[in-house]
Amino acid sequence: MTLKFKNDSNLETQLIAPLLQKYSVSIPRYTSYPTAPEWNEHFSFSKNDFTSACEKANKSKTPVSLYFHLPFCENQCYFCACNVVISKKRDVTTPYLTHIKKEIENTSKLINKETLVEQIHLGGGTPTYFTGAELKDFFNFVKNNFNFSKKCEIGIEIDPRVTDAEHIKILSELGFNRLSMGIQDFNEKVQEIVNRVQSFELTNNLFHTARDSGFESINIDLMYGLPHQTEETFKRTIELILKLNPDRIALFHYAHLPQMINHQAKYIPENALPGSDTKIKIFLYAVQELGKNGYEFIGLDHFAKPKDELAIARKNKTLHRNFQGYTTKAGCDLYGFGITAISNIQDTYSQNLKKLNDYYSQIDLNEIPIFKGMTLSKDDILRKEIIMKILCHGEIVKSEIEEKYSINFDRYFSFETEKLKEFEKDGVLINHVLEGHGKPCPYSSGIQVTTLGQFFLRNIASVFDSYLQKKNAKQKIYSKSI
Repeated sequence: MTLKFKNDSNLETQLIAPLLQKYSVSIPRYTSYPTAPEWNEHFSFSKNDFTSACEKANKSKTPVSLYFHLPFCENQCYFCACNVVISKKRDVTTPYLTHIKKEIENTSKLINKETLVEQIHLGGGTPTYFTGAELKDFFNFVKNNFNFSKKCEIGIEIDPRVTDAEHIKILSELGFNRLSMGIQDFNEKVQEIVNRVQSFELTNNLFHTARDSGFESINIDLMYGLPHQTEETFKRTIELILKLNPDRIALFHYAHLPQMINHQAKYIPENALPGSDTKIKIFLYAVQELGKNGYEFIGLDHFAKPKDELAIARKNKTLHRNFQGYTTKAGCDLYGFGITAISNIQDTYSQNLKKLNDYYSQIDLNEIPIFKGMTLSKDDILRKEIIMKILCHGEIVKSEIEEKYSINFDRYFSFETEKLKEFEKDGVLINHVLEGHGKPCPYSSGIQVTTLGQFFLRNIASVFDSYLQKKNAKQKIYSKSI
């Protein structure tokens, strides 16, 4: 969706900024529902539940998405909340590759050999912490254990500081066609305080090496709300990003959770963080400037060129959301490999062990290395579909939900419908609106997120989160929406 405003030069004057202040609350990013904190420990989700989910998936002939977690980084980025292992000793890669290969070998036996793999993603950590030769050997092993579709989307996250032309060449030869490059901010003062210094020149050279190697889609990760960021410094970052001309841009809000993340508490002083007003100005400027330069606002924090598959998937209503954010492959079962990796198979979620030694021990015993998971209830499945439709399509057609789940939407969600009235009042969504002469509008039997509402998708989705309703509002386990 391309956002259009009456006065593109001054978005704040159109009451967007006050609404961003109003709706800046701690809520999930909804890469899953229910969210990971709600999943039970292993005693209530067994390894038998995992294998049963695999059997169910085989019967349904559901296509597959694969995620491989390669957790190592040379240095800790202080803004980072990912599951990483910091080590300058490169020999840590050998035992890790041995064990993740064993996990792949064991789990692939549970998957029908005819099942097509539609999507693959290597994340971390820093996948290019591994040498090009290691990645080549690892990926060829993956190919030998799974059945790739002809149009398989294969992506990887890279850190320009540890990635060289040889990495790019090997990845291209292996069939990788998607690349995500972490940048966050180009301002040196910001880079220094978050311990992630990388020049534009370094990034630019690697970007064009990847482009020349034939990568179909290149994504850039940015982050606003970082210490020492100002509206002026981030304008310069956006200016440099536009020179690169990536296909996609992810603009994440920095999640400052010092009570949960030790390195944030230790290295990022509260008084260095920009205030809410500054963050809102930064965000609105970025939305405006990216829109002027041909990027469509996909929703939440993602932007894409109109011809990119992400934008096309949004238009075709095939957009999907999982633990990698927005993706183009809806309807796939997700199998995760490596420490902390998450799987979403049929109506279950499960997560692998978080510590290397625990993970290695379970793999050595030929065990499935999960430590928690959850089988969704009927209510979970219903709410998950509604939340994902809001985040991915910006609409809910009530009649479709009623027919599929044999419910009366407004009765079932009477509490939620009441809460939506505040969003209606603010112009964020339309619910059961009738146009002139009693003629129903196209969404008279549904909920439609407005153009303005694209800024508040997380907030709207959270209305249908039954677990969030029960939580103590003072528990700060989620980042703020803006």
